[in-house]
Amino acid sequence: MSAPDDYLDRKATLGRLVCDIATEHGFPACEVDVNSADHLASGSIYLTVTGTSAEAGDDGQVGRGNRVNGLITPCRPMSLEAAAGKNPVSHVGKIYSVLARQIAEAVVAEVKDVRHAECLLVSQIGAPVTRPAIVAVNVVMPDNRRAPEVRKAIEAIAADRIARVPALIEDFVSGRIELF
Repeated sequence: MSAPDDYLDRKATLGRLVCDIATEHGFPACEVDVNSADHLASGSIYLTVTGTSAEAGDDGQVGRGNRVNGLITPCRPMSLEAAAGKNPVSHVGKIYSVLARQIAEAVVAEVKDVRHAECLLVSQIGAPVTRPAIVAVNVVMPDNRRAPEVRKAIEAIAADRIARVPALIEDFVSGRIELF
Protein backbone atom coordinates (compact mmCIF):
# COMPACT_ATOMS: atom_id res chain seq x y z
CA MET A 1 0.00 0.00 0.00
CA SER A 2 1.37 3.43 -0.92
CA ALA A 3 1.85 6.15 1.68
CA PRO A 4 -1.11 8.23 0.40
CA ASP A 5 -3.35 5.15 0.31
CA ASP A 6 -2.26 4.20 3.84
CA TYR A 7 -3.01 7.74 5.00
CA LEU A 8 -6.47 7.70 3.42
CA ASP A 9 -7.20 4.28 4.92
CA ARG A 10 -6.19 5.46 8.40
CA LYS A 11 -8.25 8.61 7.95
CA ALA A 12 -11.34 6.56 7.07
CA THR A 13 -10.74 4.19 9.99
CA LEU A 14 -10.44 7.12 12.39
CA GLY A 15 -13.66 8.67 11.06
CA ARG A 16 -15.56 5.39 11.55
CA LEU A 17 -14.13 5.01 15.07
CA VAL A 18 -15.25 8.51 16.07
CA CYS A 19 -18.75 7.87 14.67
CA ASP A 20 -18.94 4.56 16.55
CA ILE A 21 -17.93 6.23 19.82
CA ALA A 22 -20.44 9.05 19.26
CA THR A 23 -23.19 6.49 18.62
CA GLU A 24 -22.27 4.60 21.80
CA HIS A 25 -22.68 7.87 23.72
CA GLY A 26 -26.13 8.69 22.37
CA PHE A 27 -25.37 10.60 19.18
CA PRO A 28 -26.74 8.38 16.40
CA ALA A 29 -26.58 11.07 13.71
CA CYS A 30 -22.91 11.80 13.28
CA GLU A 31 -20.83 13.43 10.58
CA VAL A 32 -17.06 13.39 10.98
CA ASP A 33 -14.47 15.16 8.85
CA VAL A 34 -10.85 14.19 9.44
CA ASN A 35 -8.30 16.69 8.12
CA SER A 36 -10.88 18.63 6.16
CA ALA A 37 -8.16 20.81 4.62
CA ASP A 38 -7.07 17.88 2.44
CA HIS A 39 -7.75 18.40 -1.28
CA LEU A 40 -7.24 14.97 -2.77
CA ALA A 41 -8.10 16.00 -6.33
CA SER A 42 -5.08 18.30 -6.41
CA GLY A 43 -2.89 15.94 -4.37
CA SER A 44 -2.74 18.34 -1.42
CA ILE A 45 -2.73 16.65 1.97
CA TYR A 46 -2.61 18.77 5.14
CA LEU A 47 -0.12 17.09 7.45
CA THR A 48 2.26 18.53 9.99
CA VAL A 49 4.92 16.87 12.11
CA THR A 50 3.71 18.39 15.38
CA GLY A 51 0.02 18.74 14.54
CA THR A 52 0.23 22.52 14.85
CA SER A 53 1.27 25.44 12.72
CA ALA A 54 4.20 26.13 15.09
CA GLU A 55 6.62 24.35 12.78
CA ALA A 56 5.90 26.95 10.09
CA GLY A 57 6.75 29.82 12.45
CA ASP A 58 3.13 30.56 13.40
CA ASP A 59 3.06 29.77 17.08
CA GLY A 60 0.50 32.46 17.90
CA GLN A 61 2.00 33.52 21.22
CA VAL A 62 0.48 36.81 22.27
CA GLY A 63 -0.59 38.50 25.45
CA ARG A 64 -3.50 36.97 27.36
CA GLY A 65 -5.48 40.19 27.35
CA ASN A 66 -5.51 40.62 23.59
CA ARG A 67 -9.14 39.63 23.14
CA VAL A 68 -11.38 41.77 20.96
CA ASN A 69 -13.01 43.21 24.06
CA GLY A 70 -9.75 43.38 26.04
CA LEU A 71 -11.10 41.17 28.83
CA ILE A 72 -10.06 37.88 30.38
CA THR A 73 -13.33 36.35 31.58
CA PRO A 74 -12.89 33.31 33.83
CA CYS A 75 -16.03 31.18 34.25
CA ARG A 76 -17.61 32.84 31.21
CA PRO A 77 -17.30 31.94 27.55
CA MET A 78 -14.46 33.64 25.72
CA SER A 79 -12.30 33.05 22.71
CA LEU A 80 -8.66 32.28 23.25
CA GLU A 81 -7.93 33.93 19.93
CA ALA A 82 -5.97 37.13 19.92
CA ALA A 83 -7.16 39.24 17.03
CA ALA A 84 -4.19 41.61 16.83
CA GLY A 85 -2.16 41.16 13.68
CA LYS A 86 -4.38 38.43 12.23
CA ASN A 87 -5.57 38.43 8.63
CA PRO A 88 -8.89 40.31 8.63
CA VAL A 89 -10.08 38.51 5.50
CA SER A 90 -9.66 34.87 6.46
CA HIS A 91 -8.73 34.47 10.14
CA VAL A 92 -11.89 33.05 11.68
CA GLY A 93 -10.67 33.72 15.21
CA LYS A 94 -10.58 37.44 14.48
CA ILE A 95 -13.75 37.56 12.39
CA TYR A 96 -15.84 35.26 14.61
CA SER A 97 -14.80 37.00 17.84
CA VAL A 98 -16.25 40.26 16.58
CA LEU A 99 -19.21 38.59 14.85
CA ALA A 100 -20.16 36.64 17.99
CA ARG A 101 -20.11 39.84 20.03
CA GLN A 102 -22.26 41.62 17.42
CA ILE A 103 -24.80 38.79 17.40
CA ALA A 104 -25.03 38.72 21.22
CA GLU A 105 -25.38 42.50 21.44
CA ALA A 106 -28.07 42.53 18.73
CA VAL A 107 -30.04 39.76 20.45
CA VAL A 108 -30.07 41.70 23.72
CA ALA A 109 -31.00 44.95 21.96
CA GLU A 110 -33.65 43.55 19.61
CA VAL A 111 -35.34 40.61 21.35
CA LYS A 112 -37.85 41.51 24.04
CA ASP A 113 -37.06 40.19 27.52
CA VAL A 114 -33.58 38.87 26.68
CA ARG A 115 -31.35 40.22 29.43
CA HIS A 116 -28.10 38.52 28.48
CA ALA A 117 -26.83 36.65 25.42
CA GLU A 118 -23.71 34.67 24.58
CA CYS A 119 -22.83 33.55 21.07
CA LEU A 120 -20.51 30.72 20.12
CA LEU A 121 -19.32 30.42 16.53
CA VAL A 122 -17.23 27.47 15.34
CA SER A 123 -15.54 27.15 11.98
CA GLN A 124 -14.43 24.16 9.96
CA ILE A 125 -11.08 24.20 8.19
CA GLY A 126 -11.65 24.72 4.51
CA ALA A 127 -15.17 26.15 4.87
CA PRO A 128 -15.83 29.79 3.93
CA VAL A 129 -15.97 32.23 6.85
CA THR A 130 -19.55 32.96 5.80
CA ARG A 131 -20.58 29.39 6.74
CA PRO A 132 -19.90 28.67 10.42
CA ALA A 133 -20.12 24.97 11.33
CA ILE A 134 -21.87 25.83 14.60
CA VAL A 135 -23.83 28.88 15.68
CA ALA A 136 -25.05 28.63 19.27
CA VAL A 137 -26.75 31.49 21.09
CA ASN A 138 -27.57 31.13 24.78
CA VAL A 139 -29.85 33.68 26.41
CA VAL A 140 -31.02 34.62 29.89
CA MET A 141 -34.65 35.66 30.25
CA PRO A 142 -36.70 36.77 33.28
CA ASP A 143 -39.37 34.85 35.15
CA ASN A 144 -38.37 31.38 33.98
CA ARG A 145 -39.39 32.16 30.39
CA ARG A 146 -37.98 29.68 27.95
CA ALA A 147 -35.75 30.51 24.99
CA PRO A 148 -37.93 28.61 22.44
CA GLU A 149 -40.37 31.51 22.67
CA VAL A 150 -37.79 33.77 21.01
CA ARG A 151 -35.87 31.21 18.95
CA LYS A 152 -37.03 32.44 15.52
CA ALA A 153 -36.07 36.03 16.32
CA ILE A 154 -32.63 34.95 17.52
CA GLU A 155 -32.09 32.76 14.45
CA ALA A 156 -33.05 35.66 12.18
CA ILE A 157 -30.60 38.00 13.91
CA ALA A 158 -27.78 35.46 13.68
CA ALA A 159 -28.52 34.76 9.99
CA ASP A 160 -28.60 38.49 9.25
CA ARG A 161 -25.26 39.16 10.95
CA ILE A 162 -23.64 36.14 9.25
CA ALA A 163 -24.89 37.43 5.89
CA ARG A 164 -23.10 40.70 6.68
CA VAL A 165 -19.68 39.02 7.08
CA PRO A 166 -18.36 40.41 3.75
CA ALA A 167 -19.18 43.94 4.98
CA LEU A 168 -17.58 43.13 8.36
CA ILE A 169 -14.41 42.04 6.56
CA GLU A 170 -14.46 45.28 4.55
CA ASP A 171 -14.78 47.20 7.83
CA PHE A 172 -11.70 45.37 9.18
CA VAL A 173 -9.68 46.07 6.02
CA SER A 174 -10.65 49.75 5.90
CA GLY A 175 -9.90 50.26 9.62
CA ARG A 176 -13.48 51.11 10.60
CA ILE A 177 -13.48 48.46 13.35
CA GLU A 178 -11.43 49.01 16.47
CA LEU A 179 -10.68 45.84 18.39
CA PHE A 180 -9.58 47.18 21.74
